[in-house]
Amino acid sequence: MDNNKFAPRVENTKTEKTGERNSDYSLWHRSLGPEFLAVDIDFVEYRKDRGIVGFLAVTGRCKDEKHILNSKRFIWKRTALERDILIKLSKGMNVPAYFVIHDDALSIFHVHNLNENLETYING
Repeated sequence: MDNNKFAPRVENTKTEKTGERNSDYSLWHRSLGPEFLAVDIDFVEYRKDRGIVGFLAVTGRCKDEKHILNSKRFIWKRTALERDILIKLSKGMNVPAYFVIHDDALSIFHVHNLNENLETYING
């Protein structure tokens, strides 16, 4: 796994490295310090007739199936807080939460229901 993909920490605060986040707010929020955490929820799935039907966190940048499988334990480690927050939202609103890992071509998707036991990925 390419460790350069992961943002380094400065004074225990992650720095922005991808160039994909709204930089003004992201930089401001990161300046508050490590005790003020923020995570993004990628999608709130909504249906006109049913309301909110799911919370999703999505990550990609994987080349193929093998890359996804080899990366899962690292992805699980770095997204622990994000997943914990999604699970709490899910339980509090009685709406499912999912973590999606996909390849660059958007042809392979691993969809994980965060309300199920995912111990396999946590422990490698």
